[in-house]
Formats: sequence, C-alpha cells, structure tokens
Amino acid sequence: MRVRTVIASPACVAALWSACVAGDFSALWNDPSNSFDAPVPGFIGPHGPGKARLDTGQTDGFGAPVFENPENYRNPLFFGWAANVVDYLRADGNLSFADPEYALGPVTGDNFDVVSLGDLNAQEIMDEYEPGQITIELGAPVSDLSGADFVVFENGHVAQWDGGGAGAGSIFAELAYVEVSTDGENFVRFPSTSLNPPLAGLPSFGTQYASLDATNVHNLAGKHVNAYGDCWGTPFDLADVGLTGVTHIRIVDIPGNGSFVDKDGRPIYDAWKTLGSGGFDLEAVGVVSTPVSFDTWPPLAELDPAERAADDDPDSDGLCNLLEYAFGLLPWRADAGGAVGFERQPGGLPSISFPRDERASDLSYQIEAASSPLGPWTTIARSTSGGPVLAEAGVPGVISDSSASDLASIGVLRRVTVVDSVPSPGRGFYRVKVSRNSASMSPP
Repeated sequence: MRVRTVIASPACVAALWSACVAGDFSALWNDPSNSFDAPVPGFIGPHGPGKARLDTGQTDGFGAPVFENPENYRNPLFFGWAANVVDYLRADGNLSFADPEYALGPVTGDNFDVVSLGDLNAQEIMDEYEPGQITIELGAPVSDLSGADFVVFENGHVAQWDGGGAGAGSIFAELAYVEVSTDGENFVRFPSTSLNPPLAGLPSFGTQYASLDATNVHNLAGKHVNAYGDCWGTPFDLADVGLTGVTHIRIVDIPGNGSFVDKDGRPIYDAWKTLGSGGFDLEAVGVVSTPVSFDTWPPLAELDPAERAADDDPDSDGLCNLLEYAFGLLPWRADAGGAVGFERQPGGLPSISFPRDERASDLSYQIEAASSPLGPWTTIARSTSGGPVLAEAGVPGVISDSSASDLASIGVLRRVTVVDSVPSPGRGFYRVKVSRNSASMSPP
C-alpha cells in the first residue's frame, strides 16, 4: 500500500534550515515549567518524578522480586489507557517487536515493552510506500479539558555517545505524527513543528544512531525519554485540533531522512534508517482528560473493597473518599494538609481556597459564608457538574481558577480562590460543601 508523501529537495531543506533557531519547546525530560509541552512522568514517588518502578529480575533473601525505584508508583494523573488495537501496519516486515498488544494497558517504563512501526528505506520512500502505523481505541473517551488531554510514551533514550546529530546527551528519538478521531474512521493530525537541521551522520553508520535536540520539536510523539529507568511521555492537547472529544488515536511513523514534513513544510529528521525495533516504538498511551463519577474514579481501585465508600477515610488524613475525589487528592495517601485554606487579601477581604478536579463530573461545590460556625450559611459561589466556580447571583466577589499542577502542560487539577466582598465582622466563617446526588459533605 502506498501513500503520497511530500519530498523536500536539498535546496528546499537548506532554505528552510537557514532561518531556523533553537526551539522553545520542552527538553527531553523533566522540564515542568515549559508552557508548550512539559513532559509528563509515567511514575512519581519518593525516588523522584519520572523514575520507573522496574523489576530488576533479581530476588532478595526471601525470594521476593527486587525493584528499581521500589517506592515509586504509576502516576495517578492517568484515568485510562489504550484498550484495543484497531489496526496495525509495520512498514518493514521485520518480526522483532511486532506484537501490537504491547501498546495496550498502563505505562511500564520498560523500553523493551513496545511495539515497533518499522522504518522505510530511501527507495521505499521514493516509491511512496506507506509508513508504519497503529490505531488504538481508548478505554474511555478523551475530552478537551484544561491543558493536555492524553500522553504518548515511546522508548526514546539519552544518547550515551556521539552517534551523530546533536551528539551525546541529546535524545535518540524515533518520531511520529499523532492523529485523533471521534469515530475511528476520520482522523485529524496534530499540527507539528520540527526545527532541527539535517542530522550530521557518522561515516560508517550514517544517521541511524544520530540524536536530536528535543527543544526543536513540538506535537510529534517520541521526543521524550522513556527508557533505562526514566519514564516521560509527550502530552497532546485536543484544543490544537479543534475537537471536543475523541475515541481513537493513530500513530504514524516518520522515516527521518527529511522527506516527511511538519505543518509548515519543514523537513523532519530523526535517527534513520533504524533496524530491529525500527521506526517509532509505542509503549503506552495514557488518558488524562476523561470525565468520571465517584463510582468510576480510578484511585478507588487501589483501595480494599471494604474502604471504598464515600464516607470512608482509609488514609486517616481527615478527608473522606468523596472529598478526596472532589479535591483531586489520593484516598490511599495522607495528602489532605492545606487542601482548604483561608487568608485575607490586600484590603482585608477574606478568601477561601481549595483544589478541585475538572474530571469530577457528578459533583457540585458550594462555597458558603456565615457570621457564626452554627450558621445560617449563605452560598457565595457555586460549581455544578464539574463546571467552573461562579459567583452566586447577586453576590459580588472575585474568583480565580488556575492550574494547581506542578506541570505547565497539565490543567485538569485546579486551585480555586473565592474572595468574599463582605469584610469581617460581617462574615467570618467559610466552608466548601460538596454534593453528589442527594448527599453532601464538607471538610472538617
């Protein structure tokens, strides 16, 4: 099967690259403040973000497996994963790493737990053969919420020696286009950017071991490290393609000799031609932006079934499971300290702040004020069905709702601050009341 590709002539390549400068996009790993595509760690915990919990294949004195980064855990930011392979085409016919089932389920951080899309040689590119690709169906639909909506994990790694291109310390990457669909038939491609110049190759190997500068790449999968104990994925925001929700994702390999181009017609370069696990190697696709209800909230599955009720507090941090859910916290980790805060703004106006999770679709939040802890309580702001917090009709005030994530690319975790317009002593007591169906709870 063949597909029309855009071939860039040497003159075109030189003209395009002559105007290029170093990109502003995120580095190959751990670049949390980058506003374009801050990489998302597949694992978090006491060993540090992005450090994968990997089975070393060894056992301790009691026969139990020994893990690298044993106290880290899979990032609970992810509410779903690739669930089904709809279509798979490997471009080169090699049987290595050719099982598409490896693309399904949670990220592992294991750079051998992948399915390869294969790579095309120069003649196949000129003959317009179709690059390798895989289409997966998500376990839950992805919505366009604040920030990145899903994350793609490839097995790129840090170049340990100068194999050409950007040299040692840069990323050995096999890049791919990312496309999304609402029906599994009609796909829209993310608008990509590649500012890297032609990769200088080694005399004996060409550019098959060449690395590249990740800061020159945007909206292409594979630009972040996910190998040898480091686990980072590339985020994608549905706002970039103008869709409110999708059910399918397609990954299309880019043979990196410059014949394939970005959204502005610039040639895309990566290590080429790669062998064995040639071309893009898909490890996992993690879903961030999927609306859930309390009953389908993924962190509940980490609890003993006897501790999953809305009013249970298995981590004994003072917040029941329903409030942990409402505030975007973890019910199995004592993390409630400072969740709800009170302070006075300049000018003396009181304010209350609290976290919320945009994905909690079955909740309403009421921010209430009173002159006594016994009430009566007046609602000054409200959020319904996971929507934004708005001032109650006829109650003036100032409301801010901003990202509470440590990553600039993630926006579903929010921090809300409501400034009351009535100075003390008119109202001196505040609370957040969370309601689900006919039940309601407030933090202590």
